[in-house]
Amino acid sequence: MLELLEKNEVHVLITDIMMPEMNGYELSVLIRTKYPSIKILALSMSEEGGMITKMIEKAKVDGYIPKASGKQELINAIVSIVNGVPYFATQVLEQYEVDRKIKSENKILNLTNRELQIIECIIQHLSNKDIANKLFISERTVETHRKNIFRKTDTKGVASLVQFVKMHKLLP
Repeated sequence: MLELLEKNEVHVLITDIMMPEMNGYELSVLIRTKYPSIKILALSMSEEGGMITKMIEKAKVDGYIPKASGKQELINAIVSIVNGVPYFATQVLEQYEVDRKIKSENKILNLTNRELQIIECIIQHLSNKDIANKLFISERTVETHRKNIFRKTDTKGVASLVQFVKMHKLLP
């Protein structure tokens, strides 16, 4: 792709998020740096919040739509970004907002990524031993994280933690 861009004038680059060798995020960041005038439209099979946020905030793509979008939405997206108007599919924007809300809530609680992983495991009713094996940490470390999680969320057990997670939408 980079060789093609050196030899050809490109106005819009349509990239898949998942590609071999270099993923769409890495390519988009490189394109933004090397060819800032090229408009970038990202396509993806999943609307996973973390990747959407990276593509919008860090790679600064001009548009993002699911691969399952119809022909007309693809055309609308291209026309829109060529005219300087960003285009993000409704479901992409919804997931982006969910991800931002999760990050915002998490900032307030100051939960670490590891604590969020452990919360996810607790909600799946995994034992401390199972969590330790899954995350390649000791049971003692899991116990410490659990204590910190219950303290930070002001919950007393799994049921109240599950309720807290749902209420604060901490996990997608």
